[in-house]
Amino acid sequence: MFVDIHTHVDNQAVIKIVDRVSEKILKTWGVHPWDVADIPDRHFDRPQGVEKSPAISVGNFPTSFHSSRNDELEVPLGMTAAIGEVGLDKAHKTTFDKQIEVFEEMIRLSESYRKPAIVHCVRAYSEIIEIRKKTKATMPWVIHGFNSSVETMRQLLRHDMYISLGEVLYRNENQAVKILKDIPVERLFFETDVSGRDIRDVYAKAATLMGCEIGFLENKIFENYGRLEAAH
Repeated sequence: MFVDIHTHVDNQAVIKIVDRVSEKILKTWGVHPWDVADIPDRHFDRPQGVEKSPAISVGNFPTSFHSSRNDELEVPLGMTAAIGEVGLDKAHKTTFDKQIEVFEEMIRLSESYRKPAIVHCVRAYSEIIEIRKKTKATMPWVIHGFNSSVETMRQLLRHDMYISLGEVLYRNENQAVKILKDIPVERLFFETDVSGRDIRDVYAKAATLMGCEIGFLENKIFENYGRLEAAH
């Protein structure tokens, strides 16, 4: 079974599990950092048990967010596999303070509903680590699309996070090899995000760079996903 820890199906962020003949799609839910400006102040003051989000379907990616942002959709978080994607993105500096506010709320939901978080991070790794410490989060966080230094990766691992690799395997092989040589396989995931690739090809690429069998990675990553599920 091949786990694609972060991909998009019909414009929705999901986790996909693929075998030789079938696939299983698990929905996720969260407010992407690109869209925090559309979250009204005190939006999260709501009755316990049902969470609402303006115009976000379960796992919806931001490209369809703005068309009906004044609507609200009840989201049964108990039926989702993870909170995500959520996080911080310094490429959108004007909303960064709001991003922090919303991300901290997403982590509260992650902890309350016992859901792992799929985390988007662009040039904000120190802030991500500080928020993990500040919130005393215990649920697993998966840093998706990681493409930074080995030292940054080590810092994230020290705070009990998982690392997911995707396009870095193709766009920066030298960096990918450094990361793959240093990361414990017990903390590793792979993803396709919006690339359109087959997750099996991503595993094959990683296996080539690591000098191991694809079956080894398939088994180990599936074990990692089992630990995420067990944390619920």
